[in-house]
This record gives sequence, C-alpha cells and structure tokens, in this order.
Amino acid sequence: MFHSHYLSKAYVLIALNLDFASPEQAFENTGLTVERLNDMEQLEFELALQLIRNLNRYSHTPLWPTILGAHLSVTSHGPVGYATISAPSLGKAIATFIDWGQVRFDCYNGQIVEYEERMEVVIRDTTNSVEFQRFFFECFIRAFEVLITLIMGKPAKGLTEIHMQRSDAAIQAPMRQEYDSTVYFAAEANKLVVPKELWYTRSALYDKASYEFNLRLCQQLLNSRQLDNRPDLAVKNAISSHFDKVQSDEIAACPPPKLPDICRQLHMSERTLIRKLKSHNTSYQAILEKERAEVSVRLLQNARYRVYDIAELLGYRESANFCRAFKNWYGVSPSDYRRGKNA
Repeated sequence: MFHSHYLSKAYVLIALNLDFASPEQAFENTGLTVERLNDMEQLEFELALQLIRNLNRYSHTPLWPTILGAHLSVTSHGPVGYATISAPSLGKAIATFIDWGQVRFDCYNGQIVEYEERMEVVIRDTTNSVEFQRFFFECFIRAFEVLITLIMGKPAKGLTEIHMQRSDAAIQAPMRQEYDSTVYFAAEANKLVVPKELWYTRSALYDKASYEFNLRLCQQLLNSRQLDNRPDLAVKNAISSHFDKVQSDEIAACPPPKLPDICRQLHMSERTLIRKLKSHNTSYQAILEKERAEVSVRLLQNARYRVYDIAELLGYRESANFCRAFKNWYGVSPSDYRRGKNA
C-alpha cells in the first residue's frame, strides 16, 4: 500500500553509521533492531518520528539532521538520486528531486515559484509534526546543497539562501556555519532560494540516457503503489502514462485524460479531486502543463518529431497554441530551443 507518510530505511541506516547515538538509544520505544530494520523497505511515520525524538534526545549534537543531509549521496536515493544527478541543468536536477523524492519519503509538498531574478523552492510539511518538519527540512535542504556542489564542482557559497521557520536563538550560529547558503530564521515558509543564473546552469554530469532510464524506474515505483492518499501523484501518473503510451505508439495521438476521465479512474467526484489537489497546492491544469513542458523537451531532442507532431502528441489542437505555451515555459520558441538558442 502507498502510505501517506513514510521514510526510507536507508536514511536511518546512514544515521546509525554516523554514530549520533547507539542503536539501543536510537531504537528506544520502537521495538526495532538493526536486524528488523534490514528486513524492512521503509518506516511508517510513527516509527520514524520516535527515532527522530530519540536522536534529538541522545545525539551529541543538535545539528545531526544537517550532518545527515551532508552524507546523503546519490546512491542513498536510488533511481531518484541517479535521475537527479544526470539531469540537464541544476534547476532541472532540483525539480526532478522535488517531483520524485516522493518515491523515497512521502511527507512533503514541494513547490517551485519563479520570480524575476530568482527561483524559490518551497517545502511544506504534510505530517503536522513540528519535530518531523524540522528534521526533514534541515536534512533535505543540506542534501540540496551537496547536490549543487556536485553539479557546479564547488559550493555555492553565499549564492543561495535558506529560509527556515524555526527561530530558536541557540541553534542559529552553529547552523549558519554548517550550511553553504546564507541562512535566515523565523521565516514564513521553509524554502531554498536560487538565483536564476545559477538555476539554469548546464550540468556537466548530464546524461540523457541515464536521466530518462531512471525517470522510468521512478515511474515504475509509483505505478507499483496505490495512489489513493496522494491524488496529485495519481493525476501525474495518469497523464504521464498517457504520454508514454502515445510516444511508444501503443495508442494513437489523442488528447491527454481530462479531469472527468481521471475522476472516473479514481472513483472520485470532480469536486472532491479539485479540493484534494488544492490541499496539495496544485491543480489538474498545473500538473498537465508541467507534464507537457517536460515531455516537450524530450520530444524536441528527437529529430523524428516535427513541432507539429509534438503539438499533436501533447494534445494541442493547433501547433501555434503549443508554441505559445512552450515560449511561456522556456522563454524561446520550440524551433529555437531545438537549435540550441535556449543556452
């Protein structure tokens, strides 16, 4: 079953290896042992929360979530990590991890907001636990900094900003030393701010075949789980599966599933699905446009597809409508993008 909140066991094993606390201390009041943990794929939220409480209590440093984040390598995240590191740009890598991190830990909503000179990655907790929220964001955002360093070849010292909701004074000075970004506290939302110049930096690690292969693995992981508790992922899955079938010639080119079609698949009223999507800070149209934007780039990299063909595959009645949408997404026309003028 696809549970609404869980955490991959890999992160717990890494935390134990870092000796923040003894296994006995970490597993206090959980009924877990290292042997039992090794037999599990993921931890239910209540178990993960108790582990966090134990580490908060027994760890020799209050910065243990941040330190843990610095040790989460690409391999820690499975296909999500490999897709992320092989993405074409820094911004695409971050967006990939935001989208597909749900495969490893379903406890947040991620939203990318564009401003004139910066991109903001807003992370919202869905567990309603302040303890879990603090742990997750501090670990998650440090892992992003490690990713930025890996792609750029050096830390982005002073170029990025981290805004944290927590405000306790005792932690602020040591945290500012631990992160590469400029850190602000008592913020309205937990977020990472990246200047656009950095966001659109091409990645020297880009590998088209690896990127697409691992995205398919991520999709397969989602397909193997029930998506009842995450309607946003269910809608994404339905639209993404449609585009995959169209590209593989499994079905003829036709418009993607509309909201009523997906509601029938989920046995849910339109009103209920709209409300649930809103609770995840999204909508059917927003998910559709995001999927179209991602698929369009992949198709433009394949010379067999004309712009007209791509418009048809994406469900646009007129290629001019697709061209306008593409320019809104990427700032250039599909033809200019294909010729490399988007660099």
